[in-house]
Amino acid sequence: MPIILDGTAGVTFNDTSQQATAALAPRSYLAGLTLSTAGASATMTTDAGQATNSTNVASMTLLAATAKTTAAWVVGTTQGGLDTGTVANSTWYHFYTIRRPDTGVVDVLFSLSATAPTLPTGYTQFRRIGSGRTNGSGQWTSFIQVGDWFDWATSVLDVDAANPGTAAVTRTLSTPLGVRTIARVNAGLQNLSSLVGGGLYLSALDVTDEAASLSVAPLWASGADAFNANGGGRRTYTQQSVRTNTSSQVRSRVQSSDANVIVRIATLGWIDTRGRDL
Repeated sequence: MPIILDGTAGVTFNDTSQQATAALAPRSYLAGLTLSTAGASATMTTDAGQATNSTNVASMTLLAATAKTTAAWVVGTTQGGLDTGTVANSTWYHFYTIRRPDTGVVDVLFSLSATAPTLPTGYTQFRRIGSGRTNGSGQWTSFIQVGDWFDWATSVLDVDAANPGTAAVTRTLSTPLGVRTIARVNAGLQNLSSLVGGGLYLSALDVTDEAASLSVAPLWASGADAFNANGGGRRTYTQQSVRTNTSSQVRSRVQSSDANVIVRIATLGWIDTRGRDL
């Protein structure tokens, strides 16, 4: 007797010995489901697409673009999308496709939780597809998504620190809270000191804390010579990528420092695999 498995795109198997393996949807699959917002808007739109749910047992297909407002969740497009409570200002939220197995209906929801949204009655399957942050008025901040790449429409200066010292400093960036991402930043030094020159090294917090150096590993990614009468102060910035922790944090180290040395980091965006590597 043929076996048709719910949530696996109508795949039919005639051999019952295949049932155990066939019950799994394509592991971690995600295509489409691109997020977009005009910014300073209460609406976030999710494009049509398909994703395997978080436990890899069901394929969820969103057949058409679905717009969700910051109101409480109601099924369907142009309806609310928040799982519980009321939307907060200047806060990260995580977007999910959700599915109820009894009817096969697929919808979109957003939540403060990066792993366990509060699901509506009947919906038991979900997959995180991206993140967004509200502004000071509880509206979405504009970004552009292309696949796993997210770019702020307007970049954010997250660090502007004078006399940073040479010890490790934890920096918080404008990337999604609750998940590890790869932050993309412009970072470097301004040096108006006549006494010191040096470089800046950024690293993930779960790797070894190493000093920035001109000649030994890990070296540094951008540097600035000492001030001099002929050349003036030095300002050197480079575009860099560094992996965050779930608190949006990275580590910075400066080779040498005094009151005339300034470290700056501007967040351009982030890379979020959205569970495709799980």
